[in-house]
Amino acid sequence: MRRSPQAAWLLIFVSLALSLDAQKAKQQFYLKPDQTADLLNPKLVTAKQDCANWGLAAGLETMLAQQEVALDQNFWVMRLNYGEVCAELPSVEHLSKVVNHDFVLDDGRHVRLELRFTPGAPANVDDVLAALKHDQSSLLLWRGHPYFVVGATYDERIGRDGTRFFEIKELRLADTFAKQPAVTFRRGRDEAGEIEGMLSVSVVPL
Repeated sequence: MRRSPQAAWLLIFVSLALSLDAQKAKQQFYLKPDQTADLLNPKLVTAKQDCANWGLAAGLETMLAQQEVALDQNFWVMRLNYGEVCAELPSVEHLSKVVNHDFVLDDGRHVRLELRFTPGAPANVDDVLAALKHDQSSLLLWRGHPYFVVGATYDERIGRDGTRFFEIKELRLADTFAKQPAVTFRRGRDEAGEIEGMLSVSVVPL
């Protein structure tokens, strides 16, 4: 017996509806709100001069020191600005050209540095939380100024199959300038479009 076109379309519609309902059932998540992650022992180097380029250089010094690489902010300012001067943040392209090199350290070790820059507000929340939980600093460039990311508040959603999703609600920040108060970026209050990006450096032994 042949089905009419209307019956065929009805069958397709019902099948799609059942499929969508099944997908929704699979996508139900258990919410764990207001989870926190913070640096346990933040040893943060602050800038010797209250200038954006020195703040960035202090951030590089801090992130590398946590990975047992001693290259201080004076070293980075000289490489970035060809002199110990006060300047705005360099472009990411220039910063990458300066950082992404092989270096021979004073103790004889050979390492390769790799700059990691993610433009805009943090998209890969897993990386942000993992860095905090492993006591690794990263920099948030916000309104043309570098800040240390020292903590986060986030919602965690856990699926029936163990899948986990994270949504950051708040980033706690320490200033790279000395004697400045901590600040907070809060979703819904502050503009995500004012975040230039997040920056970290990895060390690869050679």
